[in-house]
Amino acid sequence: MERKLGFIFDHNKCIICNACVDACNKAYGNLNWRSLIVMQYGENKTALSIACNHCDNPTCMEVCPANAIEKNDMGIVRIKEDSCIGCGFCAWACPYEALKFNNDGIMTKCHLCYDRLIGGKGIPYCVEACPTGALSFGWIEKGEANVEYLPPENITKPRIVIKKPEDKVEIKANVLHRKKEENYLGLLAFTIGSEFALGYSIFKLPFWSLIGALIPLVTLLLSINHAKKFNRFYRVIYNLKTSWLSREVLFSSLSVLFYFLSIINQTFYYPAVILLTLGVISSIMIYMLKSRPSWYNSDTPISFLGAIFTMSLPLVYYITHSYIYLLFLIVVLAIENISTIINRKSLKTRIVMNTISIILSLIALFIPQIIFGSEILNIVSETMNRREFYEKVIYYGLPKV
Repeated sequence: MERKLGFIFDHNKCIICNACVDACNKAYGNLNWRSLIVMQYGENKTALSIACNHCDNPTCMEVCPANAIEKNDMGIVRIKEDSCIGCGFCAWACPYEALKFNNDGIMTKCHLCYDRLIGGKGIPYCVEACPTGALSFGWIEKGEANVEYLPPENITKPRIVIKKPEDKVEIKANVLHRKKEENYLGLLAFTIGSEFALGYSIFKLPFWSLIGALIPLVTLLLSINHAKKFNRFYRVIYNLKTSWLSREVLFSSLSVLFYFLSIINQTFYYPAVILLTLGVISSIMIYMLKSRPSWYNSDTPISFLGAIFTMSLPLVYYITHSYIYLLFLIVVLAIENISTIINRKSLKTRIVMNTISIILSLIALFIPQIIFGSEILNIVSETMNRREFYEKVIYYGLPKV
């Protein structure tokens, strides 16, 4: 394997003085790029000094829609701050919590003091400040971070070497945490809105062209507020090669155009539906992140795809009175319930509401008008489920004791 630059940390030399963190914050404005995490092992204490690991598989760079993250030949992963749109998706993908917003809404992180290295001015400030040599850096052939107090290294393949304490005592720390995603309402509106519009237009329900154009357009505009640098939002489609966010925005935007064109000529129906389908698939892939186990499971695609049909099939049945659509609806609702149970999600409300919707659908065999109750219930259920999706995020992060 090719040698690249990376950090080396030796637990046995660390005296928990915090000099590495202080030096980094002094140099770069208290952005807390580096953390010193104190942990108990046996009757003793040790600490882990960690920042960006300049990974071999930097998922932050892969998901960035603006092409604002790059990795050079030395292995240094850097953010091009003049290209960042402040969407924060890179932070979602990093299991080491290495990326931090500055006061201007631009994402920042450790860059191995790149200017000092390249300019021959010295070594990274954190390494320079360490009085015992516990923290060092150099050319590393392969990272060695397979320790119980860090996230699984196969997620990003961090290029950091960690030398464990010589006393072979287990270090107890938790790397799975829970939090509420900030500023998620626009994302919720767009995902639910695009799924509703897709289901509505697939079955060509009344005014499908207008619904297919307006709902994705309005909700897409609402989702823009997730990015902190509005003036650079045009860059969101700059990384179609690897970013599902870039693809989602492009496909969904083009679908809006074709839906509007289909108002004039319905031959544009097919490209419109295909593009919005690709947009929804891209939405699913955005959230399939190994760094977020609550999203990285089968319930995410089942929920997103299921919503397409649970919010449209009641209307289709009322218009057509075809029992096939009613059966299809019941099957989808049942699959969602099974998925909730299999993935051990604490969404009892979803199961109850879906079960009631199934009962209403069966009653609709005899009283078709009752299907509107199922429609309303399904929209509420899908929205509440999506809210839980954003508010109860289980993610990999730095160890906590």
